[in-house]
Amino acid sequence: MHSTVKRDGKPVEKLGFYNPHTKELILNEERFNYWKGVGAQVTDTVAKLVTRGLTHNLAEGNFKFVAKTREEKEEFKAAIKAKNTKVGKAEKKRKEAEAEAAKAKAEEEAAAKAEAEKSDEAAA
Repeated sequence: MHSTVKRDGKPVEKLGFYNPHTKELILNEERFNYWKGVGAQVTDTVAKLVTRGLTHNLAEGNFKFVAKTREEKEEFKAAIKAKNTKVGKAEKKRKEAEAEAAKAKAEEEAAAKAEAEKSDEAAA
């Protein structure tokens, strides 16, 4: 909204929309960045939604609504849940910790193997 227009007045430009039921954010990212660049202030809600990521960028063309199968909807919901919920974030952290532990264990084993080879060569 422009500062001289009343709160519920006509917007200067419509940049996109968010569907809370399907968690789809459709936005013209090019125009969004333009308005931010010229000093427009982003609300906290919009800032959170944009950091989560776009579903479709209107700068690439119009968004076409396509009926999704039940499986596609479930996969999309699972992806959103994994990305944006506390449970998904906790799972991601757990997997990262497991990967780091496996990497450290592999490095330890490689170092032990190299040390054993060194001691075998020194003994021979």
